[in-house]
Amino acid sequence: MQEKVGFIGLGNMGKPMAINLARAGLDLMVYDLRPETTVELSALGAKVAGSTAELGEKCDIISVVVINDRQVEEVISGRGQGDGLLAGMKPGGLIIIHSTITPATCQRLAAACAKHGIAVIDAAVSGAEARSIAGTLTLMVGGDDASVARAQPIFSIVGEDIFHTGGVGMGLAAKLCNNLMALTNLKVAEEAMALARAAGINEERMIEIGKVSSGDSWALGNIASLRALLLMPGTDGGTMAKIADKDLHLAKKFADSLGLKLGITNYVVNNETGKIE
Repeated sequence: MQEKVGFIGLGNMGKPMAINLARAGLDLMVYDLRPETTVELSALGAKVAGSTAELGEKCDIISVVVINDRQVEEVISGRGQGDGLLAGMKPGGLIIIHSTITPATCQRLAAACAKHGIAVIDAAVSGAEARSIAGTLTLMVGGDDASVARAQPIFSIVGEDIFHTGGVGMGLAAKLCNNLMALTNLKVAEEAMALARAAGINEERMIEIGKVSSGDSWALGNIASLRALLLMPGTDGGTMAKIADKDLHLAKKFADSLGLKLGITNYVVNNETGKIE
């Protein structure tokens, strides 16, 4: 791949993705607000940018892996201080949004970037940190065919299963649907375990029963690892449970924007805020 690749956001998911790109020999430049996160990438041959504007100026394709809508907007548009990718990026550039944000924010930023001759696609990821390290993430991609094809060499390094789901924002729409299934299933599984324990049934035995019966789900089969994951610290100082809670709220907000009322989702979001247990 001849194009110069930039990478912003070296947290739990982003750093392993960037490491895989560096190990694959791409011409890579990285940026993160925490300088200590760039040390390992530098040792692997990646250049380190001093600002988002510098990264934009020196790279052709840039992946963004930050936490929320506000951070994605600041990375692309800047904070009004001559920073942001748009302050440096040349026409013909491509921005890949991997962060889980609302499809509407992605589409609005894509329209703003198009005025500068810069394309935007979304490539939401699933698989958690372990699959990010292994380079086997699932990618749900939204954008025009030409831009998606241009990003394919990057996708093939960080991901294993790649789904092009439609125009800009539709990869994120698919990610919100996926996370909605996983997180609501986990909540139901946890409540079933609580009921089993209250009735005097051993939890391990109840999980064993569920996995070979109609109560089975991916969340039940991975309940131990999901519990550990949700207790892990996030890159924003909170826990991964807070990020899960954010994703549930994004799914509800997306459904509301389409005029769709999701009864179970609304109940979980309205009654269990901050309590994905």
